[in-house]
Amino acid sequence: MQTCMPDVNTIVKAASSGQLTHVDVHGFESLGSTSEWLRSQHHTFEALLALGRAQVCVTDWQQAGIGRRGNVWQTLPANITMSVCARLYKAPQELLGLSLVTGIAVAQVFEERLQLPVMLKWPNDVILNNRKLGGLLTEIIQPTTAIEGQGMVGGGSRGDRSASDVLTGIGINVKRDENVTCLGIGATSISEAGVELSRKDRDEFVGVLADKVLGLHSKFVCHGWDFFKKEWSTRDWLADQPVSVVRDNHSTERTVARGVNIHGALLVERSGELVPLYGGDVSIRTTL
Repeated sequence: MQTCMPDVNTIVKAASSGQLTHVDVHGFESLGSTSEWLRSQHHTFEALLALGRAQVCVTDWQQAGIGRRGNVWQTLPANITMSVCARLYKAPQELLGLSLVTGIAVAQVFEERLQLPVMLKWPNDVILNNRKLGGLLTEIIQPTTAIEGQGMVGGGSRGDRSASDVLTGIGINVKRDENVTCLGIGATSISEAGVELSRKDRDEFVGVLADKVLGLHSKFVCHGWDFFKKEWSTRDWLADQPVSVVRDNHSTERTVARGVNIHGALLVERSGELVPLYGGDVSIRTTL
């Protein structure tokens, strides 16, 4: 497969044209996993993260991406495969719902840059025309060095002892891939929606995505989930739809999705009551 080195300067310029002024971009022609690479380098970036310098890793061809429940997949070259790591001055338990905010950020960029109205499937899928366009993955890495709340990202103040390094993985199908079009709810791509992105366009898009994600993460730290709940409700692909809840023990429950709560947990209706479900417990499938 023909690969191409992402243009780091293009990505930095696109990211810096928005809200960000402190971002380091690491580009690779091919890589196993952008998230795994950032995780492996976390100890070398901690001082930069503490100073508010977000770290972005992007590759033209990701060969062993990590998804939910540890699933691994190989993408085509020229797709969007990127991860962002930044320090937020909140404890992990105060960041529930942040992964949904990532989805909102991605949706906003698609609408603003490409005029594509995407929806979001709880907890981490990007949906276009009722098919999966991409996926998101968020995890928390606890800092190992002394915490000084100096960071630009996340609104920390000096002396704040609560901090979390948030690692966000984003994968978007730019090109049609025959190998995945029949998986799960099906798959689609930007090209199938009638939009063609050159690799330069793709790199600019990556920079804008990084800027938007980090900007909304910062707003989440300042304002919490209430700031986003209305917008999530307008993009909630599962809202009031019958779904199957498949648990880790392989039991299945048919129910109806009723939005999310203040912690970003999916609410499902059970015997007239709303019950919260968390991403680590269940897999949600639409019921046709």
